[in-house]
Amino acid sequence: MRQEKMDLKMNRLVVTVNESAQISRLRTAISQLRGVEQVTMLREAKPMGGKAVPRKLYKELLERADSLGQLADGWDGQDSKAIAPESIRRFKSAIAKADEILLEGWILFPDARGNLYLDYTGSDAVAGITMTDDRLVYFFKKDGRTVRNDHAAFTSRNLLSILSRVHG
Repeated sequence: MRQEKMDLKMNRLVVTVNESAQISRLRTAISQLRGVEQVTMLREAKPMGGKAVPRKLYKELLERADSLGQLADGWDGQDSKAIAPESIRRFKSAIAKADEILLEGWILFPDARGNLYLDYTGSDAVAGITMTDDRLVYFFKKDGRTVRNDHAAFTSRNLLSILSRVHG
């Protein structure tokens, strides 16, 4: 049996914290380390009885994206556009990498300009993400104040980062 050499690099660190008060300090300390590109905080849903958590929300969002992909020009009046296939492809690719907990509370809508729009309303936050074929335009508010209003390239990493900041 031939063995191939592999270059294994650690690219993910998982830390479980029992005291939520420590999370902010831990995030700040990790962010200051050289070579750290991103720190994403996630709430973990633990399966009961050791059974795998079904990806119900993921499947629902995939089905919704597929159904929105069927809209033709004029679906919401004369000037409305069909949803850009590239937006749908990038969205589906990104959420395939998302933990189910990140998808909680998000609803996918069509935008008459041919974009996808993700809407979130939680107990302490609201957020919206417009997904064009190559850009993410987003905002989120926590406790009634705007935390972020920005745009970024439409990549899986950027979309997941925004989802985690809203849930974080």
